[in-house]
Amino acid sequence: MMHRCTAQNGRALVGALLGVVVLVGCRQRGVDCQERAPTVEDDALCRVPGWRNRDYLLHLPAGYDPGVAYPLVIAFHGGGGQKEGMNGLTCEDGDEASPTCLSAVADAEGFIVAYPDGTANRLGFRSWNHGGDAPGLHCSYACEQGIDDIAYFDALVDDLLGVASIDRQRIYATGFSNGGGMSHRLACARADRLAAIAAVGGANQFAAGATCSPSRPIPVLQIHGSDDPCWPYAGGEASCLPGQGGNYAGVLATVIGDERDPGWVTRNGCEPTPILSDLEDPVDDGTRGTLMSFAGCAAETALITVEGGGHSWPGGDLYLSEDRIGRLSRDFSASQRIASFFAAHSLP
Repeated sequence: MMHRCTAQNGRALVGALLGVVVLVGCRQRGVDCQERAPTVEDDALCRVPGWRNRDYLLHLPAGYDPGVAYPLVIAFHGGGGQKEGMNGLTCEDGDEASPTCLSAVADAEGFIVAYPDGTANRLGFRSWNHGGDAPGLHCSYACEQGIDDIAYFDALVDDLLGVASIDRQRIYATGFSNGGGMSHRLACARADRLAAIAAVGGANQFAAGATCSPSRPIPVLQIHGSDDPCWPYAGGEASCLPGQGGNYAGVLATVIGDERDPGWVTRNGCEPTPILSDLEDPVDDGTRGTLMSFAGCAAETALITVEGGGHSWPGGDLYLSEDRIGRLSRDFSASQRIASFFAAHSLP
């Protein structure tokens, strides 16, 4: 059970780092996972050994049985955010009682979720080193500091395996914006530990300036708004906050490839011609979803473009005004789409 950290009591909005403005929720307290194994009734706040001030929240599904191995989703917050705000970002209107929340979807699907913390700057704004230290690319605070977030991920997973009953073949990464970019970097570096990744509002910044060479084809789902002003769909400079600096990797470059990045279609051995289909459009909110998939892949590769959508988690919270971050799509739940994608994949 997660302590509720609603948009109302955690609506301190932080603008920083990756052109992302993310809910910073209330600080949570709970059982220390190093002292005893958490239960589903606990608010589990767990330390990562060797990483000061980089702990994580652990959400166990309803009916959790330590004798059963569960799939694990690691959810990376956006730049400027922190672990306490990540679940609320995925909830309709920030209401953590909503069934659209990532934790609620995980309950329904039988997933464990871990919400870790990035590295804090002097103002307490956290970020991930998703790459971007090549000339001309945007580089977050964690990137500027050269934080080894691959080593952090390894330590986090090792700790989780000792704390909860986890299926090693079914560990997944997702994230928003800077956290989505971190998921892509992990797909490049830790395909031996991750069964699949899904990124929302953040593309493969690492591959835009370095070589991405996963150890195997890895399933990838990208969800991104066509009108995202904070991480532009076509790449380039963001416009949602002043003084960000540097360019962002484009979404089509991440999926299909360009002159700098061969893209996931090539890495995963897909046929290059995309298959396009429209998603249902049940809500008149100025957005609609288009699914781009590919045949012949060694690992499923897919892109959901939210036509008219901005920098937000579909089905989640419009955490800033529409004129700042663009439209929020309510046509579908990104949390549910991601859970369904993950459920279809495990390590070979």
